[in-house]
Order: sequence, then structure tokens, then C-alpha cells
Amino acid sequence: MWSKMFPLLLIPGFALCGVLVRLYDAQIEEVQTQFATHEIEAAKESIALSLMGQIQLTAHSLIWMKTLEYLHNGVAMRMPTPAEERRGFHAHQARDVAAGLGHKDGVPVALNEEMDWRGPVGELHRTIVPHMHVHSHSDPTELIPWYQLTLKINPNLERLYTLGAFFMADFAAEPEEAFELLEAGVKANPWTFEIRAALGRLLFERHEILGIEPPHAHERAAATLREAVDLAAEEKERLERHNDAFDEYQEQLFYESYLFLSKSLTELGDLEAALAACEEGYRLTGHNLLRVQRRIIMREMDGTGEASQDHSGAT
Repeated sequence: MWSKMFPLLLIPGFALCGVLVRLYDAQIEEVQTQFATHEIEAAKESIALSLMGQIQLTAHSLIWMKTLEYLHNGVAMRMPTPAEERRGFHAHQARDVAAGLGHKDGVPVALNEEMDWRGPVGELHRTIVPHMHVHSHSDPTELIPWYQLTLKINPNLERLYTLGAFFMADFAAEPEEAFELLEAGVKANPWTFEIRAALGRLLFERHEILGIEPPHAHERAAATLREAVDLAAEEKERLERHNDAFDEYQEQLFYESYLFLSKSLTELGDLEAALAACEEGYRLTGHNLLRVQRRIIMREMDGTGEASQDHSGAT
């Protein structure tokens, strides 16, 4: 009986939907008369671009989560629940990873025997989902293809260029690929200081493998690193105006840029400029390696008779 009556009950709903559609179409026509055709087309394009941007962000976020699974040997991690924290399981800052990959080590999605209170349910979960007994990290070269895929989806993720290049050069022994990646990163992100910092250091340290002669390599490194420190200083000032600051990795890149800028200028024989870079860098970053580099330059200047009384910075 009810099965026969059910379609009849839907008729009022369909009628109401028809009325709402007519009202909606009338409102759209009224809005269209208020705007020119090119304005409506621009709005449609803006909506489409916004949706594409959201898809892009979602895609690279999912891939980033997958890279973290690879970093943890295929084990998916998560933050502990309040109940788990009450049992003493907390997220701690990872210490055995490269700079820039810093993250909080949470708990596996599939808890190990020590952490799990679910009994047979936990055993079943561990049977079908990867888990770990001791928290560990895999070879970071496995992350390189994921970074390359992510950058094809979103070429504006600055950190992935620097991390990818670091893994390519230091772990995979492919500095040429690292060089190409960083150059592409600078072109895609002309405002970046992070990628320039990594590119300048690579030019200074790996110029022989890259096939770039020392004078030209040091000139390119110095020019790239000068751009990096100038952009970094502007970025740092902007963040401070908004009560924000560099993260640990950005701080490292900032002082390293000054350090390798000074070393590049020293190799070029411009000791005055190298000394000035050290003093400027120490004033802005306060890092002790710049004081050490300053002493080295001062000894070279003393040996060549170029020491100047104008430099009275930290000793």
C-alpha cells in the first residue's frame, strides 16, 4: 500500500522545486541586466580559477601526506588523541631528519602492541595496515619523485625545490639535476630567497661537477646569494611587521647565504666586500660561523696588507 502511495507523495516536492527554479532564474536574469557581458564572463572565469586552485591545493596536500608516509617507511602517522596523551603518548619534534623536513612525530594510524588498548581489534588493524615498533625514517631519495610530481601540480612550493635539490645533490649524487631543479624554481618563483640561497650554495660547492669554471661559478654564486640575502631581509622585515618570524630552516638559509656569499667574494679576491658581507650577516643573523669567517678574512687581509681600520665589527 505504502509503496504505491510513495510516488504520489513526491509530487508536491517536485512542484515546489519547479517554483524555486523559476524564482532563481528570474533573479539571475535580474542580476545579468546589472552587469555587462565581459563582467559576467570575468566572474565565471574567476570562479573556475578558484575551483582549479582549490583542486591544486588539495592534490599537492594529498601528495605531501604521501611523502610523509614514504619518509616513515610506508607507515601513516597521525597526532595522538586526548585519550592517548593521557596515557603518555605525545608528539615530539623529529630530530633525525634533514633541515626543512622537521615535523612532529605522532603515533602510527595502526598502533603497535605497546600503545594499543583495543585487543583483538588492534591485532586485526595491524594485520591489514602497516605499523612500526620503533619510530624511524627512510632514505630521503625516495621522496624525490613525489616532490617532482608535486611541483608539476603546484610549481610555487618553494620548500620542495630546496629539499628536492638537497636530496638530489647529497643523497642521490646528482648535482646536475639539483641545479636544473633550482633554476626552474627561481624562474617559477622570482620572489623567492630560499631557492636562490640553495642555488648559490650549490654553485659554490659543486661548480666543478657542474662544469662551471671557478671564476664564473663564484661570480654567479655571489650574484645569486646577494639577491637571496636582499630578498630574505625584506621578507624577514615584512614578517616582523606582522608579528611573525622565519622558521628554523629559513633562519639557516639566511645565515648560510651570507656565509657562502662571503666565501664566494673571498675566492674572487674581493676581501673588502667579503668582510662587509660577514659583518652585515652577523648583524642580521647573529650566527657565530660568520664571526669565524670574518677572522679568516681578516687574517688574509693582514697577510696581503689590505686590512682596513674601517671594519670594527664583532671579533
